[in-house]
Amino acid sequence: MIKVVYSNAKDFYSLLAGLNEIADEVVLNFIEDSIYSSYLTDDKSLMGVLVISKEYLEDYSIDKPVGVKINLNEVKKILGKAKSKTTSVMIDETDAGLKITLRDEKSGLRSNIYVKGEKVETQRLTEPKVSLPVSFSLDGSILKKILSDASIVTEEEIQISTTDDNGIEFSIEESGKSYKAKLHQDKPLKSVTIEAESRSFYKIEVLKTAFKALAFSEDVTVSFGTNVPLRGEATTESGGHLRFWIAPRL
Repeated sequence: MIKVVYSNAKDFYSLLAGLNEIADEVVLNFIEDSIYSSYLTDDKSLMGVLVISKEYLEDYSIDKPVGVKINLNEVKKILGKAKSKTTSVMIDETDAGLKITLRDEKSGLRSNIYVKGEKVETQRLTEPKVSLPVSFSLDGSILKKILSDASIVTEEEIQISTTDDNGIEFSIEESGKSYKAKLHQDKPLKSVTIEAESRSFYKIEVLKTAFKALAFSEDVTVSFGTNVPLRGEATTESGGHLRFWIAPRL
């Protein structure tokens, strides 16, 4: 049997809503050390990974590892009614799926909702094993704005590269039109580490999808290298983690 308590319904909603940007149905894996879910799009351009480690759960007990296939839209409707930091989420296994209990810690009000879910073997995708010599972090909303502006020029691809002055540049040159966004430490980067000069092209729409999913966070970390997958990731206040891998355009 499964018994889980996660302290923050708002964060849980953000994590599932982020994964819902690329999938309608996913398998929530209840494994020894965490709740884990991953999904790869049909065209293999984008992989999403959700992890809530056991250490960030107020209660976590399972008889044995199990996967439960759920519809994210249905669960979001439930959690959308209680997107509060003072509301906790309790998850219990049922014969037909999961029981989700929302409890407002201030008022003590509880509500139970039953979600249909198919029990399956646990599933875990293999993530890219690549060197990522460049890493920077900034507010997720800024990434959304950069890509929104860039898509005015083209919906195809954008180059992300390092600059000679230890900065990051998003750039497009197409049919006489151009777009450039140069980012540096504190303008608006919160951090930047460059171990080697790097540049890669990525499809704008795929980046937009990933960074929209991560925009809940004011601290999104992006890591990339030359002609390798880009990783974007963010952690919620209560420890849940969401990351995306974006394939390069070669």
